[in-house]
Amino acid sequence: MKSSKWHIDKIFGCAASLFILVSCSEQDLANIKLAAHLKKYDQAHQIILDRNYRSNNPISREEWEELLKVDASDEFTEIELGLLQENQLMIIEANKQAAIKKSAIDLNPLRADPAALAEFCVSIPKGGMLHVHPYGLFTREVVMDILTEYNPPIDPEYFISTVKNQGQVLYDHEIEALRTLPTATKFLDLTDADQSLFLDFFLLPVDPVSHDFTRFDAIFAFVIWMVEDDFLDAKMEKLYLDFLNRASGLGISYIEFTNGFSPEVASIEKLDAWSEKFLDETGVVVRWNLGQLRFLPGEMNATMMRAWNDLLLEHPSTSIVGTDLYAIERGNPALEKAQQAYGFISGYNSEHDEYPIEMTMHAGEMGDPRNVRDALIMGVSRVGHGVLLKDDMITLEYARNKQIGIEMNINSNHQLSVHDKNAEPHPFLRFLRLGIPVSLSTDNDGIFDTNISKECIAAVSTTDVSYAELQQMSFNSISTSFANAKYKDILTNRLRQSFTLFEQEYLSR
Repeated sequence: MKSSKWHIDKIFGCAASLFILVSCSEQDLANIKLAAHLKKYDQAHQIILDRNYRSNNPISREEWEELLKVDASDEFTEIELGLLQENQLMIIEANKQAAIKKSAIDLNPLRADPAALAEFCVSIPKGGMLHVHPYGLFTREVVMDILTEYNPPIDPEYFISTVKNQGQVLYDHEIEALRTLPTATKFLDLTDADQSLFLDFFLLPVDPVSHDFTRFDAIFAFVIWMVEDDFLDAKMEKLYLDFLNRASGLGISYIEFTNGFSPEVASIEKLDAWSEKFLDETGVVVRWNLGQLRFLPGEMNATMMRAWNDLLLEHPSTSIVGTDLYAIERGNPALEKAQQAYGFISGYNSEHDEYPIEMTMHAGEMGDPRNVRDALIMGVSRVGHGVLLKDDMITLEYARNKQIGIEMNINSNHQLSVHDKNAEPHPFLRFLRLGIPVSLSTDNDGIFDTNISKECIAAVSTTDVSYAELQQMSFNSISTSFANAKYKDILTNRLRQSFTLFEQEYLSR
């Protein structure tokens, strides 16, 4: 409606749809009702700010769900929902055809030639990656280097008990295999076979092909044991440089890492220095998102983020750009775990022209299907994963209107049972064709044995994504990043030039 702040696409005029015949009043009523739902979201956003920024009075789940209810007269009928769904299908098809016309390269021959597709996905310019966890980047080779250099003693029972106590899972055969290792033996004193067996625990098993999150989470018992000691920074610097050099070779020019850091001047100095060093040595612009662990109490993360906000205002950083709530989503819903921190940050940002922290959040990977909705209402400008958004028509429209970025990690979703590639196409393409700025990332390169080129292969081989749409996701990775305007312009221009050169070379073959 023209009187609404929301842009609602005109559905069909006064004509027959593909499936049902509807009157103009039904079409207009569907738009009116959608606007009423979206207005509720905006009102709830202000309440989140009032309750968590201007006061310290978090809203309960019961209050929250009641607040988001629309009047009975604004509830959708089945026909109206069908209209909204059909409108989305029309938008998707129109954007699909427009992208095909814009595509300088036809991907269809590549789908029948895996080797050619792999070569193409290595060579195509990539832009940035916005969803990267450092502790998940350890390749087998880097783990071997670290264990060889520091040569720690291995205690199999330590890992078995740690995993169990943290509610994580190792498979029975893995526990049996661990117990075959000699106790309290230094890594270099193990046989080659036992060293190889131990290295397996730093990666996700390839059999079965997908796992529960608790099996994935168990890997971090091994990673934390390996790195968190007096030599943490040296080990992490080795990791970062290994990863960034590989990413640069695949066409990546910008990375946002999510990790936890204490709100201290020393943390700012370290991260700024690392970003400068990494740019000099790899050519990749590195920025940092301050991690919040979602299994911690909400008030604990809120206290930390308030401290970070104050610290960054007093000591501005060139490299710390945002915050991200992460870790297992199941059992840790966004409203209960994030509203105090995100409500505060969103409230602060809304009242200041310059502010130190942008917001993204892991949401819609698993767990409470309302997490994406609640994250968006809290004011995030991006979400990580967002797969469950596919089942929430209203929030999908909200994301489309708000232009919320989505950080997609296809291989991660396949390996953690988030999405079954044999059942239906991954929803990233539906979101992209609706006009939502989707970008591709990798989540945990080492653990999932992936990289940005393998994400490209997964996108092309399992969907009908076009070349222009791959391009768009690369540009989205810059436009939805938390880099400042200067770097966005530089990186966008560089990416545009890279695509021009790539197309000239590719089409001249």
